[in-house]
Amino acid sequence: MKKINLILVFIAFAMLTFTSSCEKDKKVTPPNYDLTKLNAVNVSIAPVVDGQIDVLWASIPELNVALGETNNPPNDPSKIGNCAGCHAYNSSVSVKVKAVYSADNIYFLAEWPDPTASFTRGNSWNWDGTAWSRTEHTAQSEDRISFFWPIGAITGAPYSTGGCMTKCHMYYPTDTDPHVSTHGIVDDAWLTSGRADMWHSKAARGTSYTSAIGSGLTINPTTYEVTAGTFTQIGYADDKYVDVWLDDTQNGEDGGRYGDAGTGAYTHNRIGDKSRPKWIEKNPVDYADAMTLLDSEIAAGECAGDATTGVSDADAALYWPAYVTLTAVVPERILNAPSGSRADLAFGAVWNNGKWTAEFGRKLNTGNDDDIQFTDFAKEYLFNIAVFDNSRHGYEHRTSKNYYMKFY
Repeated sequence: MKKINLILVFIAFAMLTFTSSCEKDKKVTPPNYDLTKLNAVNVSIAPVVDGQIDVLWASIPELNVALGETNNPPNDPSKIGNCAGCHAYNSSVSVKVKAVYSADNIYFLAEWPDPTASFTRGNSWNWDGTAWSRTEHTAQSEDRISFFWPIGAITGAPYSTGGCMTKCHMYYPTDTDPHVSTHGIVDDAWLTSGRADMWHSKAARGTSYTSAIGSGLTINPTTYEVTAGTFTQIGYADDKYVDVWLDDTQNGEDGGRYGDAGTGAYTHNRIGDKSRPKWIEKNPVDYADAMTLLDSEIAAGECAGDATTGVSDADAALYWPAYVTLTAVVPERILNAPSGSRADLAFGAVWNNGKWTAEFGRKLNTGNDDDIQFTDFAKEYLFNIAVFDNSRHGYEHRTSKNYYMKFY
């Protein structure tokens, strides 16, 4: 009798264990994700924002974001105002995006192809032995990616698609530009009502503040682009907001884009008359170091120059040869730690032999009016993405249509 009772107890325990196991399996079975949207998945261990793909990303669903591509080649009046290319969303380049969130923070992983990595543009400095110039690499701009998050209801103009709200380039002359500017290049985000949060990474303007490391690099000696190898940078993305568009008498060529409260992650490395850089590093150790100028390096006495009079000809002659050896230029920006809500966005990115991998990290709820707040997990959040390649001084921009992010 005791044996029978023991057998019954064993069977009951086994059935209970099996049932518990099934319930456990049921709980960990992934939900039915909507792959037309960006699915933000709750995780217990947060990824490190460094551009390296942590193991946890492997099980996260991916959204392939289709991009359009500008039809506007430089200096071609026939293409002014032609936005059909960007809004066709049939570019050969697309962005793969994933999202996760923890108790307090949200993280994004983005990957897209780019044959070269660019960390400068035409405003960076070259020394020819007698004078400073900024003419050898005017046909490029630093690589970047941006996210656009409407805060409440918005209305866009003139095309009402959302892509140009992220960031858009027009060309001079401006008689066909719906938002006339005297600057020639109109760098607008167009809202006629509402506000939006814009996360805008720029590969030479804050994203390498914490660290910049190059490995096995091949560098184009004319453009200073990286054509092979690996470049890793960690720092900040530029946190801005988009408001109602104002003409260039009130807001310059940036149209409706404004910096968040606080200070940004960079200042200009040029004196008042823009004739020479303020600072040059005395002994840059490698390409990544030479292409990244930090306020801490200036404070530590690692740089020559003066904030008012700039780098003297004597110092240029003395320290420029190191840049020639490293196939580098004196950067156009001085990087510093941002403050206030301008410092909300952690950023890390890796360019490796033709592909960018970038990560953003931010609090779900920053409490700032100039930021989107992710406070309602039942809500779907509208967003779009733009990617900017290095060619044509940044004019080759690619924008997406609107997508939604859904929390799980």
